[in-house]
Amino acid sequence: MKKTTNIALTLAATVVLSIAVFAQGTVEKKVSFYLDGKVGSELVKKGTYTIAIPESETGTVEIKVGKKVVAAQFTKRQNTNEAEADKMTYRDNGDGTRTIATITPRGQKYTLVLQEAAGSVAKQ
Repeated sequence: MKKTTNIALTLAATVVLSIAVFAQGTVEKKVSFYLDGKVGSELVKKGTYTIAIPESETGTVEIKVGKKVVAAQFTKRQNTNEAEADKMTYRDNGDGTRTIATITPRGQKYTLVLQEAAGSVAKQ
């Protein structure tokens, strides 16, 4: 009986912890990219995409590109003011292509600094 109670308590604690971690969640934003740019080996063309941003200081941002999801590791850098428009910075690759270096969503007080070796692709 005591063993069954311990198992039940362990399962309940696991469920509560899982809910707490899941509750941190992610925020989805529509972001307009004004130039074509790579994330890892995947090209994100000029246009508006939905991005999913975890509410943590580091993590993985996901950019929904058609039926694919392009993921990149990021670190959040806090800004003093809210961005009035979507902003990006790009890095020149030397071969005529660009890599997306940072993303600042409109209305937010942070910039996502993408890691250079970012870019995994998952199909939905």
